[in-house]
Amino acid sequence: MVGKIDPEIVFLGTGAAITLPAFFCTCSTCEEARNDPSLRRTRSALALLGEETTVIDVGPDIEHQLEREGIRTVDNIFITHWHYDHFWGLPGFFEPVSISKWGRIQLYGPVDVIGRFERDYEGMKGWFELHTVKPGDRVQLKDAAWEVVKTTHTEYSVGYIVEAKTKFAYLVDGVVPPPETVSRLDGLDLLIVESTMDSLDVEWHNFQLDDAVKFWKETGIPKCILTHLSCHGWKEDKLIAGMTPSERKDYEGKHQGLTFAYDGMRISVG
Repeated sequence: MVGKIDPEIVFLGTGAAITLPAFFCTCSTCEEARNDPSLRRTRSALALLGEETTVIDVGPDIEHQLEREGIRTVDNIFITHWHYDHFWGLPGFFEPVSISKWGRIQLYGPVDVIGRFERDYEGMKGWFELHTVKPGDRVQLKDAAWEVVKTTHTEYSVGYIVEAKTKFAYLVDGVVPPPETVSRLDGLDLLIVESTMDSLDVEWHNFQLDDAVKFWKETGIPKCILTHLSCHGWKEDKLIAGMTPSERKDYEGKHQGLTFAYDGMRISVG
């Protein structure tokens, strides 16, 4: 008799809409990533691996990410919002699902995601079972329970609280979420949150590093992993180099419980 599989999470990608290196950028951050493949970042996505494979967000890098991690099937997909770096990999599932005869992938997303999928990907509807979710909804899957919470990035954007043995939240993109979401973070073991820019001199609908860390510490959650990292700053309407890898390591050392995610990082949540 085969025992129950302890689930783990794998960071398929940890970059922002701007990958690292960015093909158009010659800053020192990008040049360093060109010279050291371990520093490269594809667009943010997460997988929960257990009895099923459940993925959060499928950007345009998703096929490469799944191949890199040796993931051969996908059972469930949760989408946070309808921005290209979070959904544009969906067409890549058409041939694999039909050729490999997986059966329908269960696709969960807010109303605008499901509506646009039905409109823009009508020819793919036969390969997906569509589920519209809203903040407050709970979805029970084989490896964990999933709760939908609101984020601040777009009108319909959402995050997810995942209850396995380790209870964690995945909040990408956005800044400080609304009070009803913050109230649901009590008692979590881990917060996974975005930190798109190392520094910002204007207000975006994305966290800069210090603000992301400040938010995490206010929640009282013992551990935090930062993802959706462009590893750049923004100053006077220009993209500028962000922290060096050694500076990022020093920053981690100053904040106990903090980790910068990297592509391929794995953590047991069973």
